[in-house]
Amino acid sequence: MAKVFVTDYQYEADVSVFKVSNEWDADLKVFVTDNQWDADGNDEIWYYVDSNWDATTKVFWVNNELDADIKVFFVDRNWDAGWARGNNWQNRL
Repeated sequence: MAKVFVTDYQYEADVSVFKVSNEWDADLKVFVTDNQWDADGNDEIWYYVDSNWDATTKVFWVNNELDADIKVFFVDRNWDAGWARGNNWQNRL
């Protein structure tokens, strides 16, 4: 996903995302970085941007798991990040 912008409106988003509390329920385990270069070309390493013009993808956080395109779990180490199982969004973010 690389450079991520969080939008306030679902219709503006490229993907709807739901945060899960159990990593085994996640489609994607995400590591958030402070370095934008670490995020280039990686679905699993996110760098948040302040402008939708700088983003490679726009996400909308949904409140219901059933409304999500993908379910994510945040990890503390970059080597723990990655797709937990195959998903239609893999390599498209």
